[in-house]
Amino acid sequence: MKVRRGSGARERGDSLELLLDTICNMFGTIIFVALIAALLALTSTSGRTESSLASIDVERDQQLETLVARAAELEEELAKLPAAGGAEIDPEAVERVESALGEIARREELIERYSAAVAAVTGNLKDIGAQVAPLREEIDRLQAALETARKAKDRIMRTPLEREIDRRTYTLVIWDDRVYPVCNWANRTPDVCALFEQWDDRYVVRAGCRLNGQCRGLNASGFTRTIPLRPGAGIPITDATALLRDPAFREVLAMLDPAQDLVLLDVAPDSFDTFSAVKEAVLGAGFSYTLSPCHAPLPVYKDSWIPGTPRGL
Repeated sequence: MKVRRGSGARERGDSLELLLDTICNMFGTIIFVALIAALLALTSTSGRTESSLASIDVERDQQLETLVARAAELEEELAKLPAAGGAEIDPEAVERVESALGEIARREELIERYSAAVAAVTGNLKDIGAQVAPLREEIDRLQAALETARKAKDRIMRTPLEREIDRRTYTLVIWDDRVYPVCNWANRTPDVCALFEQWDDRYVVRAGCRLNGQCRGLNASGFTRTIPLRPGAGIPITDATALLRDPAFREVLAMLDPAQDLVLLDVAPDSFDTFSAVKEAVLGAGFSYTLSPCHAPLPVYKDSWIPGTPRGL
């Protein structure tokens, strides 16, 4: 049936338009509130990020200030030490001075690395985590070094006494801050003379090694040896702890016997500041040692053996 559209139909159309207008206004309000919430969340996240970066910068500056203050204290203590007079030079004092000079040079390099790291951190805050981790490792290593220095400072000084030690002598050449074991005594032969020719191919060139003269047994040998070393093949020297953890150096100590063997440290002029770590490691393993400056033009190492009982410390 056909329906007439009169005044009642217009009233219903006006009511529908008012309802649609109200619904649209409500959706607009909801969208506006959502935008405000998103902006507030972004602002809060940015604030927390800037706060974290600021705390990292403060911690880094505090650590750097601590290192600078410690360096100033060490310089003041060094300035207070009396100058050496005409007294006889203590070998252990010379060793400590050479070790200190090496540590000063290493720390100067460390300061340059810190400066570069700080500049990199300042220029690129996105990589702050990767930049800080190596610095923390170096700080831990410095704290361990300070603890070692503190123990050395409190150690009672004694005058080293050289004495005759009736043992077989095993040679370690210290060159270019590396240790070169010239012989391999893993398969120890009862022939004492043959021990001097059991070359270790990992560290020496066997084809160029030779022994001239006669060997007549323990402490009754008269001969010379020529031994070409392999440059860069030696065991690297950092400190005594790292050396004792090195598998290659532990293998050398394992094939020796503290009750039968005397370790000879033949030190090249370029390694006087690092041989103390080797000495400390050898003593820590229970061995006696003797010391000799190496005058051979390395990498061709030469030594001479004469009859007699070796002397060691």
